[in-house]
Amino acid sequence: MTLKLMVAGHIVKDVTADDWQPGGGVLYAASQAVKLGCEVVAVTACATDIDPKRLLPEVNWQVQASDVTTTFQNSYRDGRREQHLLARGAPLDVNSVFQRQEAAGIVLLTPLFHEIDREEVQRAAGSGGLLGVASQGWLRELDGDRVQPAAFDDAPAWLAGDVVFVSDEDVQDADSVAAWRAQVPVVALTRGRAGCTVWNASGRHDVSTAVVRERDPTGAGDVFAAAFMVRYYETRDALTAARFAAAAGALAVRGEGYASVAGRDEIEALLRRGQVKVA
Repeated sequence: MTLKLMVAGHIVKDVTADDWQPGGGVLYAASQAVKLGCEVVAVTACATDIDPKRLLPEVNWQVQASDVTTTFQNSYRDGRREQHLLARGAPLDVNSVFQRQEAAGIVLLTPLFHEIDREEVQRAAGSGGLLGVASQGWLRELDGDRVQPAAFDDAPAWLAGDVVFVSDEDVQDADSVAAWRAQVPVVALTRGRAGCTVWNASGRHDVSTAVVRERDPTGAGDVFAAAFMVRYYETRDALTAARFAAAAGALAVRGEGYASVAGRDEIEALLRRGQVKVA
């Protein structure tokens, strides 16, 4: 039986030096889930300047109207991202869509900037599926149009589910997120080229990542989250899922945009080379 994954968040326009390319956690996560053989339902909102169904026709897109498409400008220096929010799309009504769909094995929420209400997370936690929450959308605030980390909260209102994902770019003290383990079974912190750290019932575990020639790191964290959730669903082992996700994230940065997302065979081949290890 095909695993069904439901994902929600804004699809976006990522502005580049020459033009823009489609992006957003929902696009990268949906692409990875499709590559892993999942049936995918994706909830998003955007204007008519972008067509999610054309980008990923394999996905059942549930597109809500918005006057504008969320737009970011990203630049990278020494592996760190500077991000500016140029336009912000309409909030998402996630659970009304979920209620019209058959239950999914996995639900993954990937907000980018507060487009999913915190109460929707609590409702999603009761949907019956394995719930993953990519936290970055609730961890950000603006200084003008520049995106920066907000003050850390060790018990935020949106904190729920089975696995919470966070990037070290979105918190000032990365290891502080270990406190979230008091409310969720697994916390996964991505550290870019340094791999990731997972906290679960057996404690803290650091996972290395493969060395690849990086071309575009945008979306790697969302690829990581989708790959982690699929493998965690299959094995219920957080460290097996973390190794698999670290390999998927490493492969995703080799090219530009979501087209560089790898399939299961390529991920497994990278794991067999022994570069991704748990400490």
